[in-house]
Amino acid sequence: MNPVVSQDALRDVFAWAPLVLGIVIYLAVWLAKRHEAATVPAIGATYSCTNCGRRGSREHMVPQVHGGAVSYYCSHCAK
Repeated sequence: MNPVVSQDALRDVFAWAPLVLGIVIYLAVWLAKRHEAATVPAIGATYSCTNCGRRGSREHMVPQVHGGAVSYYCSHCAK
């Protein structure tokens, strides 16, 4: 005799599979990322001008992107 899976059981498996897989993936990512340090610079961090070396906070510097690298210039050198 061939074993037959009932349609109700098959429907329940495919109904719950996306939810269970989503929770497992979310849990795995959370476990992998929970001990990583933040990549945001500390409050009060200063940056130096690439041209003249003057130091200032990031809000007072003008960023310029050069092929993926970011250079910060003061307001005097950015002109």
